[in-house]
Amino acid sequence: MSPAHVHEPTYAAIKQRLLAGEWPPGSRLESARIADETGVSMTPVRDSLNRLVGERLVDLQPGFGFHVPHLGALELRELLDLNLALLRMAIRKVNRPIPLQVCTDAADAADAALKTAWLFSAIARSCGNQALEDAIDALNSRLHALRRTEHKVLSDTGSELQFLEDTCKLRKLRELEPALRHYHTRRSRAAPQLLAVFEHTATDRRPGA
Repeated sequence: MSPAHVHEPTYAAIKQRLLAGEWPPGSRLESARIADETGVSMTPVRDSLNRLVGERLVDLQPGFGFHVPHLGALELRELLDLNLALLRMAIRKVNRPIPLQVCTDAADAADAALKTAWLFSAIARSCGNQALEDAIDALNSRLHALRRTEHKVLSDTGSELQFLEDTCKLRKLRELEPALRHYHTRRSRAAPQLLAVFEHTATDRRPGA
């Protein structure tokens, strides 16, 4: 196991690249290449990739090494269903004001994805259930890269996100639940298109593509 002062920044750097969608789905993650790009030895890279396997952000296939998970339409719909179910559970257990975090202008796709993650995490924190918060944070990570490109398929994502945030600020919980259901249903119906655009964008972003 690599020392913490090397492992933690290596893990954070690799995770950030995954969340940014730098590697297309199905891409092989070569430890030696990543180690060279990161400026560390292969040990902290392998330790980090194994940790990310546990977070479901990386797949490990015996004999084939580490890969970026390839998300299918069915799996995306299942993740969206789970995310909605967890958020609905959190709403019904809210016992404090929803702690919204100040975010910069969400016009940029990366900011919008980050703001969505902050909003959903805030809803989870408002019910005081750490296990629920951890589960939603994990889903935020798994869906983050896709959320960065969804504006290319879905219209009015900015105003949709603003409505969710305003509803949370005013604690209109009866309006928040159907709004969240609508948010997730739109993405579930558009799952094939969302994945196609995401994979195309990730391929274009890949160095040398």
